Parts: sequence; structure tokens; C-alpha cells
Amino acid sequence: MALSEIESLAAREVGLIFQAVRSFLKKSSISHKYKDALWKTFISLSPSPGKLSRGNFTLLLPRLSYQACGGEGEFVSKISAAWYLFYLAADMMDSIQDQENRDEGSIISVAEGLNLASGFFFIANALLTEVLKTKNDFPALYDVIGAFHTRLLEMCDGQQQDLCAKELSLEGYLDMLRKKSGAFFSLACYIGARMACGRPDWWKRFSDFGSHLGVVIQILDDLEDWYKLQELQNNAQSVLPKMDWYKNLPAVYALEVLPSKERRDFRRAIDKVGKETSAVSDYIGWVNRSGAALFILALIGREVGYAKEALSEEALVAQPKEDLIRILELLVGKLGACSNDPTQRAQ
Repeated sequence: MALSEIESLAAREVGLIFQAVRSFLKKSSISHKYKDALWKTFISLSPSPGKLSRGNFTLLLPRLSYQACGGEGEFVSKISAAWYLFYLAADMMDSIQDQENRDEGSIISVAEGLNLASGFFFIANALLTEVLKTKNDFPALYDVIGAFHTRLLEMCDGQQQDLCAKELSLEGYLDMLRKKSGAFFSLACYIGARMACGRPDWWKRFSDFGSHLGVVIQILDDLEDWYKLQELQNNAQSVLPKMDWYKNLPAVYALEVLPSKERRDFRRAIDKVGKETSAVSDYIGWVNRSGAALFILALIGREVGYAKEALSEEALVAQPKEDLIRILELLVGKLGACSNDPTQRAQ
């Protein structure tokens, strides 16, 4: 499918999600003031149907997974809306918990942000309850609702790992990625497959696809921070990116493989970032010397390969299966992550 066609499908999905949330708020008994606050926050955090990024294509994961498994009729947009609301709520809480990453000009306090995120959580649950009342496929719906709870709790597990450790081993960091981003995108694909068919082997295939896709997305997120950091070497006026200097994949890999003495020197360089002007160059130098570039390239290639392998079942419906793989390829291609050096921005 051409890029323009995927953009059109994603814009339609955004419209359906907006409609589901707006419809729920319209009939809700909560105050108009709280409704307005929830809606304004929802709009501010959401893409405009006419201004989608390639990252927004992931909103299609539940529907395309449903179609690839032979689902009949329209996929229930309230389920996609619930998944997206959980994403927004988790993202808000992640930003609030990471205090140093809050924008100084933010007009929403920590307390208000937590309350709005909680509102998104409960709206998502309410939408799932509405689906349960209107659809007759109770076994599938029970499995889907159970999967929401299981995977979201797994995300909380990963977040706890992130919050409680100053440093993570490479194995621990990758485990965290699978529990956070991997579990969430695994959920998106599972719910589509589970609503479409009664084949556990297919449910697993789509869960695996989503998990590997989620890990790729998080790695690309880390690389985007790394690109911004490298740009600082050429622009003294640039502001340091908001990142954890210890817990991003290039640094985690370097801390894993550097010899003991060099590892100590690298930690000293990390602790100086933001305090001394030369620290950023030192930090980048240590990471480059560790060979992180080749490792990250190989890791992305491995995860992409596993994701494609998960959808290798020939009996799947061809077009939506190809669309899912196309979305994966577009996300990777967006940051030039398939270049020979993934720590250098592709031109």
C-alpha cells in the first residue's frame, strides 16, 4: 500500500477515536468543567487528522491485526480508543514521574496532570465496558479486557524498574523495553487478532509482532535523543536534550562493554554532562569508542527480522499483513536507522 493510502487510513482511525471519546464525554455525568479539561488535554496530546506523523500510524495496529486475521465487518473503534487513551495516560504519568523532564512553562500542575491521566484511564475502562454490553462475543471480549489489565500491569513493572535504578545492565535495559513499549504494542496487535479469530497460534504471532515493533520504537526514540546530542557539538547555543544520561541504549551498551577503568572514566564524564562544556563531547566519544553503533544496528535488524517472521503465516490476509509490515518499515526508515551507522543521522 502506498504511503498516501496508509496516511488516509490513519487519519480515518484518528477521526473514529476522537468520535468515540467525544461521544462518551457528551453523555457522561461529570461536570462540564472537567469534561472541558479532559477534552482540551486529549486534543493537545493527539495528532490532527490532517497532520499525522509516521509514528501515528501505530493507531492502525488493532484494526489491521483484526483484518489480517480475517475479522468480519468493522473493528470496534471503542477498543482502539481505549488502547490510545491508556497510551496517553501512561505517557502523561511517565512525564510527571520524570520530574526533570517537565517543561518549565507547563500550565498543568503535577496534581492536575495526575488527575487528568486518571480520567483517561477510567474513560478507557468505561469504553471497554460499553463494548462488553453491546457485543455478543463474550469469550473474546473477556480475553481482550484481561489482556489490557495484564499488559498494562507489565508496563507498570517496567516503569518501576526504570524509576528505581540509576543504572541498568544491557540485559535489564532490554527487559525494561519489552515490558514497557513491547508490552503496549503487543497489546495493540493481540486485541485485533483476538477479536477476529479463535486461533491461539495467531494471537501469539500478532503479540510477538507488536512486542518487537514496540522495542524498535523505543530504540528509535533513544536514537532520536542521541542525534540531538550529537548536534550540540556543532552548535554551542543548543539546549541539552531531555534524556537520562545513564539510561539510554548507547550509554547502557558502553557501560556494559567498556573495560573497568574506562567504565569509571565514562561514569565521571556522564556526571559532568550539563556542568562542563566539554562533557558532551567526552560522553559521545566514550559511546563511539564502545562500538555501540554496530550493536544498535544489529539489534534493530534483529527485532525487525523477528517482527516480520511473526507474520510469515501464509494463511493471513495479505493486504493488511503487508500494511503492518509497511508501517514497521516506515518507522525504521523515518530515522535512517538502517544506515551503516545508526548513531549518525541519515541525510
